[in-house]
Amino acid sequence: MNPPRDDVPERYRFDLSRIYETPADWTDACEDFREEIATLEALADVDIEEANDLRALLETTEDAHRQKQRLGLYATLARDIATDDDAAADRRRRFETLDADFTAAVDAVRYRLAATDRDTLDAAIDALDEYRRYAEDFREQSRYALDPSVAETVAAYEKTTDTPTNIVRAASTEDFDADPIEGPDGDQVEITRGNYISELADPDREYRRRVYETFRAELDRFEATITEAVAGKIRAAGADAEVRGYESVRDRALRRPSYPESGLRCRLLEEVHDTMLTSVRENLDSYHRALRIRRERLGVDALRPWDRRVSIVDADPPTVDYDEAREHILTALEPLGEDYVETLEAFFEDRRIDVVPTQSKRTDITAYCPSSAADGAYILANFREDVRSTYILCHELGHAMHVEQHRSGPTRYATAPRPMSEVPSLLHELLLTDHFLDVGGPLAAAARNRVVSLLAGNLFRAARRSAFTHEIVTTVESGTELTPTRARKAWADLQSEFEPLVEFDDRAGRNWLYGWTRELYSRYQYVLGAAGALAVRDALRNGPLTTDEYRSVLAETGRRSSVETFQRLDCDPTSEAFYERAAGVFDGYLDRL
Repeated sequence: MNPPRDDVPERYRFDLSRIYETPADWTDACEDFREEIATLEALADVDIEEANDLRALLETTEDAHRQKQRLGLYATLARDIATDDDAAADRRRRFETLDADFTAAVDAVRYRLAATDRDTLDAAIDALDEYRRYAEDFREQSRYALDPSVAETVAAYEKTTDTPTNIVRAASTEDFDADPIEGPDGDQVEITRGNYISELADPDREYRRRVYETFRAELDRFEATITEAVAGKIRAAGADAEVRGYESVRDRALRRPSYPESGLRCRLLEEVHDTMLTSVRENLDSYHRALRIRRERLGVDALRPWDRRVSIVDADPPTVDYDEAREHILTALEPLGEDYVETLEAFFEDRRIDVVPTQSKRTDITAYCPSSAADGAYILANFREDVRSTYILCHELGHAMHVEQHRSGPTRYATAPRPMSEVPSLLHELLLTDHFLDVGGPLAAAARNRVVSLLAGNLFRAARRSAFTHEIVTTVESGTELTPTRARKAWADLQSEFEPLVEFDDRAGRNWLYGWTRELYSRYQYVLGAAGALAVRDALRNGPLTTDEYRSVLAETGRRSSVETFQRLDCDPTSEAFYERAAGVFDGYLDRL
C-alpha cells in the first residue's frame, strides 16, 4: 500500500507555495484573471487602425495566457496529489470554466484580426518588432475564426465534444474491472491501466500471458463502446474543422496550440506527416530485425504479444533508488554543458518533483510534466526504484529543461511546437543509455534493453498508431461508418505489416482499443522526436552542433516554425532521408546487442 503523503520527506514532495502561497491566493488570482478576460473582450471589440491598437490587443492576450498558465498549473497539480480533496476538485472545475471563457475571448481576438482590412492589418504587423512573429501567427489563425455569434453557439456545445473522450476514459479506468490473477509468487495481482505495462515485463512467460489476456479481455467488453466513442471524437473534430474552414481533421490537428499554451499555433504541413508515414513504412527492416533478435533471445518458437515488453538481456534488472537515479541522470547529461547541468541540479533542489506514489495521489500514469512560463515545470512522478522509472524521470526532465531554456524570454514565445516537444526528452534518454553503457554491468544490460524498446516504440509503433489514426479518421470523414469490424481489419492489417513475426490470437484486431484519451494525431510527434533526438545526439558528438547552439535552439522554439526549428538542428523532417537515417541508427543499436 502506498504511504500517507505526510509520511514522505518534504524534499520528495511538491512545494506548490512557490506558485501560490495559499489556496486563497489562487482564488484571488482567479478574480484578477476574470478581469483580464473582460479587458480582452473589450479590446476585441475595438477596430484595429494602427500598430498600437494591435500591440495592445496582443499584449493583453499574452498577459492573460501567463495568468491562465499559472492558475491551471496550480489547480492541476493540487488535484493530482490529492484526488480525494473536494476543494482541489472544485478549484480544477472553476479553472475549466474560466478557461472556456478565456478561449472564447481569444477567439474574439482572432475574429477581430479577420475582420480588419488586410492592408491595414499588414501595415500594423509590419510596424511591430518584438510582437511581429506573434502577430503573424494570429493572422494565420484568423483565417479560421468564427463570427462572435457563431462562436457563442459553438462554445455552448463545445464542452459536449469531450464526451467521447470521457467515455473512453471511463471504460479504461472507472468501469475497468479485470479479475485478479495469480502472480508468479502465488499472490493475487490486480491488473489495471496503471500497472499493465510493467507487469508485461515480468520474466515469467505464463504470467505475462495471463496479464495480457486478462487486461485485453476486459477491454474487449467495451469494444463497441470504445469504437463508437472514437468515431464520435472524430465526428466532433470533423464538425469543428468544417465550421472553421480547415481542410480536414488532420489539417486542424496539425495546427495544435504549442505547449505551454501562449496563443501560438505552429502549423505542421500535412505533407510532412505523409512523408513520415511513407518513410517509416519503407524502413521497417530494422524493426523486423529487432523482432527476430527478440525471438532468438527469448528462446521461443514464436513471439506472442505478451513477449514484446520483457527484457531480452541476460541480467537481473537492477534496483535504482531515487537519489542514485538523480546522480546517474546528472552525470549522463554532462555532454549538454555545465550550465545545463547546474540548472538541472537546481530543479532537483527546488522541490519541483513529487517523487513517489502516495495515498490519494494520481497513480494511473508514471510521470508527466506540466508547466507555466512564470513558474517553470513540475514533474508528478511515481518512482518505483527501477531502471524504467529512472528513464521516465530522465525523459520528463527533458521537457522540464526545455521549459527552463525558453521561459527566460517573453511568455508569448516561451513555448514549443508539438512536433519539436519530444526531441529534448528522447535525447535525455539516449544520453542516459550512453552513460549506463559506460558504467557497465547490470545497468548496461538494462540500457541495451531499454534503448531498443525506446526506439522501437517511438519510431515504429508510434508510426503504426499514426497510420491507423489517419486511416480511421479518413474513413469517418468519407461518410463511412466506423464499425468494430472495420477497425479490427485496419489494425490487423497494420500489425501484419509492422510486426509479421508476432503471432496474435483471434482477437488481434481489437488490440487498438487501448490509449484513446489523447488528442487525435498526437503520436506523430514521437516519431519526429525520436528521429530528431538521434540526429541531435550525433550532431553534438561529431559536429556541427555545439551545446550552446543546442540550448539556443531550445530557447527559441516559440519563435520559429517546427520545420525551421528542426533545420537549425541539422534535421529535415520533410525529407525521407531523415527517417531512413533514424532507422539506420536503430540498426546500429541492434548491432551492439
